Amino acid sequence: MLISNLKQPIFTFYIKKNFDRKKFYKIIKTHYSMSKNNIKEHWNLIASEYQKKRKLSFDDIEYALGFAKESELNLLGNVEGRKIVELGCGGAENSITLAKKGGNCTGVDMSLEQLKHAKNSMIENKVKIELIEGDLENLIMFDDEIFDIAISIFALDWMQDLNAAFKEAYRILKPNGFFVFSTQHPIYNLLGAEELDLKKLKIAQSYFEKEWTFKDSTGIDLRVHASKISDIINGLIRIGFNIESILEPKPLETDVIPQRQEIFKMIPSTLICKVLKVSK
Repeated sequence: MLISNLKQPIFTFYIKKNFDRKKFYKIIKTHYSMSKNNIKEHWNLIASEYQKKRKLSFDDIEYALGFAKESELNLLGNVEGRKIVELGCGGAENSITLAKKGGNCTGVDMSLEQLKHAKNSMIENKVKIELIEGDLENLIMFDDEIFDIAISIFALDWMQDLNAAFKEAYRILKPNGFFVFSTQHPIYNLLGAEELDLKKLKIAQSYFEKEWTFKDSTGIDLRVHASKISDIINGLIRIGFNIESILEPKPLETDVIPQRQEIFKMIPSTLICKVLKVSK
């Protein structure tokens, strides 16, 4: 669904006035099978609270929370006039940032509620972005080889079929186009670092577990599909991408929110990859 010109609100998930949010999240943790529809409904439910608490920049891309910024890493280069798609755009902060720099941007997300926030932010920042509700594992709305750049910031963690998402990103990129994405680092997941006490360091879950739940820095419970490093690297290679760089950034002390400083000094929180679709 294209929502750039959406005038009337469409609600796909309703909340009663006396809704018990904590009880609902407890149910998610113990009983909720996170199918695509459930993930979509989950994000529709928490979108407003998430956007209110998670203050992201409209002037720089943050590949990790509060650090590893595009202004420092320069992974995208000059984007003026380039056709760019953001896969899992959420509130479209990154697409808005790139549109301000002259990029011709399209944002795709499965959550209509997130896209409503994106539309409002687009209007406030006086830029034009095409916003589309869609599945990153099946980008049927796009023809082959139409984008110069694809980006995805912490959206691939939600994919049930990571290779399908990689394949679709590869398909819609032009020859010599590139894909830059960041995900939660598998080591960070392994140690349960969102709730980690360094004095009581322990393995929170199996590295081989494919699904896990955590409470992020906004205080919201989130459930993701975890990937091993080998899943990511081998998946990219099988699809045909050339891997240009893999980054595991360590933040400066001034970059990190205070309660995370000690953890981020010791444990990589983010894995960033830049991969190329080489012309055959």
